[in-house]
Amino acid sequence: MQQNDKISALEAENTLLRETLKQRDIFIRNTFGSFLTDEVLDEILAETDGVRIGGERRTVSIMFTDLRRSTELSEQMDPADFIRMLNHYLGEMIEIINAWQGNILEFVGDAIVVVFGAPRINSLSARDAVACAVAMQRRMSVVNTWNREQGYPEIAMGIGLHRGDAILGIIGSETRMKYDMIGRNVNLASRVQGYTAGGQILATDELLDAAGDGVIVDEAGTMYVTPKGIQGQIRLHSIVGYCSQRLEKS
Repeated sequence: MQQNDKISALEAENTLLRETLKQRDIFIRNTFGSFLTDEVLDEILAETDGVRIGGERRTVSIMFTDLRRSTELSEQMDPADFIRMLNHYLGEMIEIINAWQGNILEFVGDAIVVVFGAPRINSLSARDAVACAVAMQRRMSVVNTWNREQGYPEIAMGIGLHRGDAILGIIGSETRMKYDMIGRNVNLASRVQGYTAGGQILATDELLDAAGDGVIVDEAGTMYVTPKGIQGQIRLHSIVGYCSQRLEKS
């Protein structure tokens, strides 16, 4: 085979390979795009040997949210109306979480589990988690305006925030898997959310210390609690706002 023919054959092979990889990426994004964030999809697509089952330990900011009276409402409302109301609420929250670089790991009924700072490292993950939580609570007025227009009841959400080490990675098997986080601090974040009232944001010392000067706290709302499975008391702070001007000066 002549040298020019060899070069032409290699170029054709490379073109075919690039097109095959492009079609593979499109298929994966179309198939899993509704279930995984762009960050996780990028990590999966970057794996040359296929999806890697495994994980790493990393310091992250964790958010748990929950709707108040959701079980009661689900029993009182028409099922189709309840799901329509729930999906509208979730759609509004997802938009904000994505805007603040949160990675939604799971929906547990109406609850949302979010991590900031994984799989991509984000040195401002604590700040982003607070700003996101404040924006989410503010958006609830829009959600409830829509609810009233539809003849649905008003709803309220509690948000718990914590920061600490967790094990993160793709868990499961080759046939069924998910990106998730595991560890004591994940459990603690969930417990923090359990202490919130509707419309409230509670955060631990660890999260608040890392979030910067832009966080506005209601000192009167500070509480000391002893969560189940946690030794000793922890202090929770009631976050009521977020001021970007403070951050710009810091």
